[in-house]
Amino acid sequence: MDDLHKWLTHLVASYLEKDPDEISGSVSLATYGLDSVYAFVMCGDIEDHLDVRLEPTVAWDYETIDALADHLSSLVEQP
Repeated sequence: MDDLHKWLTHLVASYLEKDPDEISGSVSLATYGLDSVYAFVMCGDIEDHLDVRLEPTVAWDYETIDALADHLSSLVEQP
C-alpha cells in the first residue's frame, strides 16, 4: 500500500509539475487543480501500472490519494 501511495503521489505531482512533498494524500485532487483531462489520463496510467480496468470516474469517486490508494489496493488484492 505504501508503494502504491508513493507512486500515486509522484504521478499526481508530475501532472501538476510540483514536488511530491507538496502533495498531501488527504487533500482532494480537485483542490490541486486536477481537471477531468488529467483524471482521465491518470486512470489510464493506473490501469497500465496495475493491470486493472477502472471506471473513468475513479478520481472523482475517490477524491484523495489516500482514498484512491485504499481502493486500488483492494482491487489488486482481489483474486
